[in-house]
Amino acid sequence: MTKRKITLPDGTETDNYSQEYQRYCEALNLSKKSLMQRQAWLEKLSDEERVEQLKYWLKMLWGSKNI
Repeated sequence: MTKRKITLPDGTETDNYSQEYQRYCEALNLSKKSLMQRQAWLEKLSDEERVEQLKYWLKMLWGSKNI
């Protein structure tokens, strides 16, 4: 397994093993689910920081679709 440099859509430079990249990928996966599935998943999470990071990326992903 090799670390690769990744630039996220918001300009953050990181690697493919970072927490930032993991949250981005998780949000990308969640963005393809129905509203009810997303709400159920977010309600199960107890880590508020993780939830906020996921919300940030979901807003970023959906915002870029409107451009």
